[in-house]
Amino acid sequence: MEISSLSSSDTRGKDDLVDAVNTDDRISTLSKDLLLKILSSLSTKEVVRTSVLSKRWGDVWKETSEIFMDMRYITISRYLSIDFSPYAAGWLTKVINDHSGNFERFTIYHFAHQCVDGMVEAWIRSLIHVKHVKHLTLINCFGPFVPNSILTLDLPPKSFSHPNLKSLHLGRYTLKDPHGFDNCWNLKKLKLIAVFAEIEVFNVVLMSCPSLEVLVVDLHCHKQSGPLKIENRNLKFLCLSCCSQIDGIEVATPSLEILTVKSLSCEIEKFVIANPNLQFNRNYWATGQLYPHTSYYISCPPDQDKTSIGHEVMMSEPSEYMKFYASMSVSIDLTNTKEVDMLKEVLAAWPDEMQELEILFKNSNVPRKEGETPMGRTKRKFWEETKPFPNGHFRVHTVWLFNFSGSKEEFALASRLITQGTVVMTMKIQPASISLSNKLEIEAAVTKLKELPKGHTELSIVMF
Repeated sequence: MEISSLSSSDTRGKDDLVDAVNTDDRISTLSKDLLLKILSSLSTKEVVRTSVLSKRWGDVWKETSEIFMDMRYITISRYLSIDFSPYAAGWLTKVINDHSGNFERFTIYHFAHQCVDGMVEAWIRSLIHVKHVKHLTLINCFGPFVPNSILTLDLPPKSFSHPNLKSLHLGRYTLKDPHGFDNCWNLKKLKLIAVFAEIEVFNVVLMSCPSLEVLVVDLHCHKQSGPLKIENRNLKFLCLSCCSQIDGIEVATPSLEILTVKSLSCEIEKFVIANPNLQFNRNYWATGQLYPHTSYYISCPPDQDKTSIGHEVMMSEPSEYMKFYASMSVSIDLTNTKEVDMLKEVLAAWPDEMQELEILFKNSNVPRKEGETPMGRTKRKFWEETKPFPNGHFRVHTVWLFNFSGSKEEFALASRLITQGTVVMTMKIQPASISLSNKLEIEAAVTKLKELPKGHTELSIVMF
């Protein structure tokens, strides 16, 4: 065989090989935006590993906007008794420093022993003031070496003060002082879960964040030293939990729509809330047993397309805010389509049985002439839908109907809760304060409700 023919054949073979490689690496020909979208579905470890695939991939990961780092899985080698924790923390620091852009969201789960010599404080400073992160989550987890360790944060003033930072979630830390939250006008959402501090520190932290719309707090106070004070004109959603005994809670939030209480070591007389909307007969203490309780003033103007911030938070994490065997109070205008839909969404998403449900009908739920459709009242008759309200699975032991006027909407809602088996044990009805003639109409409506076929034969219906 001639050399020339061998050379020609060899060249064709190499060309075919190159074409095959290029064909298999089609993903590298994609646009950078599409590559970033692909990387967003991977873990941080996998994202960084893509840099070895090719030169095209080398620096793409450095422009990803969201990083989720769980250092709990980078600890001890399965085959060698070597703790890689210090290397994991150092590697994460390198990931932050090598990233070439700003972060939209950054989440870190770590053990206390992995972070020494101000490591967490350094991450906070770099992520907020250099990388301009918008949503930051830092969780100190139970570790394999010191299971009950709580990491103390020693933060310089204004650590969390930056116009780009909108939401902050801290878990299982001790706050020495409130200075890290100085001048935090930027924060819209704050979650402090299993955070230890003096009550005075918490009060100053909350005062330093006047723009908050969402606040979730699970507090652990070292000692009783005055009430917890929450004063905020912008707050829409508030979730409270405190395992430590505290002297009281004072809430002054005129815009608050949703208040969720998981657990409180506080007497009802020492819980003071100044809010014109959240006026409910039932509450966290009312059942005699301390079930988690949610009070919800449903509000959505007919001309408003977007649902409320509080509702969005509630629906975004139903397993977090909708607990088994809890109680709930809602205030609603049944003639408003959007408010009815919002109530239906919440009840349909409830994970399991509810202990008590209080429904307080707003004053707009008064009887009206046939065909009347004032501004803000729905033309759609929700009770004419064939599907159960809110669905076929939701169950509640006791339902309270307050301010009951006997309107078509109120009667329809009550009758559906009775006939489809939604209410298991008791429905209690309190009439609205109206004239004697209307009182007779209300009594007639309640009588009709009692005559309906019941989904649960043991259900009792009473008016008080």
